[in-house]
Amino acid sequence: MSGPLDGVRVLDLTRLLPGNHCTLLLADLGADVVKVEEPGRGDYVRWFEPLVDGMSAIHRAVNRGKRSVALDLKRPEGADALRRLAAGADALIESFRPGVMDRLGVGYEALSAENPRLVWCSISGFGQDGPYRDRVGHDLNYLGYAGVLHAAGPPEGPPWPPPVQPADLAAGMAGALGVVSSLMDAARTGRGRLVDASIFDAAVSWGAIGMALLLGTGSPPPRGGAMLTGGLACYRVYRTADGGLLSVAALEERFWRNLCQALEAPELVEGHLDPAEQGRIAARLEEIFRSRSRDEWVERLAGLETCVGPVLDMAEAMEDPQVRHRGLAEVDGEVVGPGPTMRVSGAEPALRPAPGLGEHTEEVLREAGLSDQELAALL
Repeated sequence: MSGPLDGVRVLDLTRLLPGNHCTLLLADLGADVVKVEEPGRGDYVRWFEPLVDGMSAIHRAVNRGKRSVALDLKRPEGADALRRLAAGADALIESFRPGVMDRLGVGYEALSAENPRLVWCSISGFGQDGPYRDRVGHDLNYLGYAGVLHAAGPPEGPPWPPPVQPADLAAGMAGALGVVSSLMDAARTGRGRLVDASIFDAAVSWGAIGMALLLGTGSPPPRGGAMLTGGLACYRVYRTADGGLLSVAALEERFWRNLCQALEAPELVEGHLDPAEQGRIAARLEEIFRSRSRDEWVERLAGLETCVGPVLDMAEAMEDPQVRHRGLAEVDGEVVGPGPTMRVSGAEPALRPAPGLGEHTEEVLREAGLSDQELAALL
């Protein structure tokens, strides 16, 4: 069954998680994603441990459903082959530092002059302009610049790195959204657009609640003490009798009332959001939740609309019935990672295995019109 992007050709010149996530979203929507990689090394994520059958487990998860072409863009023949590919492509996504593609002679202006409908997406750390545009960084750095990292973790000690890479993933999603919307516009106008997807911008935008609290109170959110970072007893993680953990997120009044009734603690209802009452409520909840195991609490509270759930480790999460029902990504009968982020009617996720480096070089270049002689010389 075809997806909404069936027939759309995307050239993926990205490396690492932001670009990989962006183009995985597009592949799951039906796009033909072709990774254009450096010969011999390719996307760095290919070599991240652990390796499964000689291939990075991370690469298998984030690059499934794509094809791979190996081209040396520093050589004239490689740059020319990319121009041939771009002439028939709908979108190109790259994650080089600003200006690199222009120096190689295959920048946005050069390729869009030959293919005016080409949608171009640049995923970079700080964006294509501004005083930091040439600085290097990773997810943790961008979260730090954006004021988001400062609020992570308990009040004592330095902030904790998050267990996922929110800025990287947010930039990938932003890039995919920019590409899809620009493809719609290109179909209408015949002209592509340049999408500037910055990991830093994504981190800033995902800090909207913290920024709103600052603008509303005049003070930055305290680490471990803001509304959604530990300041409210009704929005915390509690330990159970067996050492397990429960997430409690009973923010709305009716959920909180339901929880207090289920815990046989009606005396806690009135102090729900009162700052002066949070210490007392939290101590009482800690006492109550330590009286039973995690799974006993989950079973007891199931169906009562309390916004309480288990804190699962990754192995438990992969066996959770809801995760299994919604589906993990299986390639050749083997689970390689999460299923698609978006479910679109009539669309099947991209369940071809992640490609070997340059596995589809000849196949894709023949599709671009290279003759046997040209292909032999290039290889």
